[in-house]
Amino acid sequence: MDTPTTFAELFRSLGLVLTVRALKDEDEAWACTLTKPDGTTYEIDSVSFFDVDPDTGEEWIVEPTPSRVLSVLAGADVEDEEDGEDAAPDTEAAARAFLGDEAFALLVELDEADADEE
Repeated sequence: MDTPTTFAELFRSLGLVLTVRALKDEDEAWACTLTKPDGTTYEIDSVSFFDVDPDTGEEWIVEPTPSRVLSVLAGADVEDEEDGEDAAPDTEAAARAFLGDEAFALLVELDEADADEE
């Protein structure tokens, strides 16, 4: 198989399954679980996704998709809910352990390429 060039292709190539649950206590937030074919899971306790109109800066909530969830694993703008601290280093370590070094490196490349296009 060729090297994946999008988050969606990477998601499929890794055989991941995404399970999403709406959170009762938080409007516009979800709990997401990624599962690998071997049964290993990666949990995101609470996450919200927004799209932004590039002309007006207006934001609106959007639902989780495999691509959006993978972008969280890439470590973009992750904050710890309890103290508001940058959680990117912890997220990166957990994502690297879950995906493996090679897949994580490709995820970061895809995330950087996606950011360059915006």
